[in-house]
Amino acid sequence: MGDRRRTKQLTVLLLLCCTVTVHAQRFSADTRSYFDYGDQSYVTTLQSPAADTLYVLINTAHALFSFLKTDHTLSSRGSYFAVRDLSVEVRDAATSKVVVTRSVRDTIFAKEFSETTSKQRWESKVVALPLSSITTPLAVDVRTEVRDGFLSRLADRPASQSLTLRAFSGVRSLTAADTSDIGIGDPIVFDAAVADCNECARNYGNTTEFGRDLRGVLPIALALTDHLDSVVFTLYQESDQLQTPKFERHLVRHLAVLPESFIMHRREEVLSTDSLIRYRSVATSDTAVQHVLVPMNIDGRMLEPGDYSLVIEIYRGFQTRRVNRAIQLEWHDMPLSLQNAKDAIPPMSYILTDEEYSAMSSGSNAEELQKLYGYWKTQDPTPSTAYNEKMAEFYRRADYAYFNFARSPRQLDGAMTDRGKVYILYGPPTSIQRSFLVGEQPTETWTYSNNVKKVFRFVGQGGDSFKLIEVKPL
Repeated sequence: MGDRRRTKQLTVLLLLCCTVTVHAQRFSADTRSYFDYGDQSYVTTLQSPAADTLYVLINTAHALFSFLKTDHTLSSRGSYFAVRDLSVEVRDAATSKVVVTRSVRDTIFAKEFSETTSKQRWESKVVALPLSSITTPLAVDVRTEVRDGFLSRLADRPASQSLTLRAFSGVRSLTAADTSDIGIGDPIVFDAAVADCNECARNYGNTTEFGRDLRGVLPIALALTDHLDSVVFTLYQESDQLQTPKFERHLVRHLAVLPESFIMHRREEVLSTDSLIRYRSVATSDTAVQHVLVPMNIDGRMLEPGDYSLVIEIYRGFQTRRVNRAIQLEWHDMPLSLQNAKDAIPPMSYILTDEEYSAMSSGSNAEELQKLYGYWKTQDPTPSTAYNEKMAEFYRRADYAYFNFARSPRQLDGAMTDRGKVYILYGPPTSIQRSFLVGEQPTETWTYSNNVKKVFRFVGQGGDSFKLIEVKPL
């Protein structure tokens, strides 16, 4: 399965109070756009276990497109709409000959104006490309283009992927060693966190969110007269979230599934797509191929972000088919300030003693991050899962402070300002009052009418710098 890892961009968009200004600023080692959290479009590919179809899963953010106001006939679907042109071309990597190509034009909708420029609102599309009989593995290049239908321009740079299409034959081999008549697809991991959706995926292909069970199915195709004895899943961790040098690969989970749990003569098909892919299991009446779904439920609540490999072993009589599938467990909206010790540790001076802070901020970047994660592990309100809600909230606030309270466009230091400190410790205020009187320094009054029950008053010091001058109970 192809996978396009989200890349890091060079421009940071910064919104400061009432004035919108674009600043080019390197944010430590991570130069992604703060509001993007990665690319605004990405593509993954899946091949059916019978090797007769290539599914190209395309995700695009609303911000890529030009939206117009809908008329009354379309208002039930949304107040705004955009036209999206998608094209996929598959070429033989050796000869550059086109294997298959397809273009799709569709319409996407937004309910509110704010959604038309959103980089968090995504639309998914699955483009199915029929494949001719593949008798031997075939290396191909898959090129995907996303265009804005209204402006007739590329909405994002084209995506290019290289992968090897698998071969499959429904006719049983004459040699005992040849098991190419078992077609193994890519695991489909459902997103258990979505309410009222039993079979949904966030369309990350072989990438899924960390800290939750790997619940889904493995699609298999084989000859009608065949049967399987068991399927064994073994999950290995290949790297950790700290990218520890010389990380030692180790087994983390093992699951054996017996035939009585198999879902026979059924396959998964895409029911609908938007920000999620919704699947449904459908019966098949194929006269040449037997379709089987093997349920997979691997306990993953304590698995941290990192690279994993899923080894799948299929047992049939005296034969064993063994394949490896890469899986990334990812914190897809991880706060930027948490990714480098130089950004993550300074805000901790608000919650640590001087001695603790001095100990935390010594050593290499890797050593500092190791100590940082160790500290937050002791603060985790849900130690039975890998996701640390308290740490995530702290650094979401730190991100906001770094970018919104910076004293200068040249340096994103907002987390280390008075406003940044209050925001990180107490979160967004219930209300903000600003005063801009001629001849006087501007002031901001932050009121917390929640459980904080305090009022903070700041006065401008020139430019974008503000000093805390008063704190009083509400």
